[in-house]
Amino acid sequence: MQVVENKNETGTTIVIDDKNFINCRFTKCTLHYSGGDFAWTDTHFDNCPVKLSGAAERTSSLMYWLGIKPVAPGPAA
Repeated sequence: MQVVENKNETGTTIVIDDKNFINCRFTKCTLHYSGGDFAWTDTHFDNCPVKLSGAAERTSSLMYWLGIKPVAPGPAA
């Protein structure tokens, strides 16, 4: 997993798959997630929408069509 450390971004697209974010801040960034591993420590996301694709999008669609409500996530690991 790639380590991304001390990054501050505003208004960009951040791919979170296969990344470990440490001490980062993202403001008004689009978070793109397709189902890979991720982790973060001391990282903040301010007003960042999430765009799903691939496996993540298919899983979300399946849950929607089955009427499954999302649950609160556990810690990112």
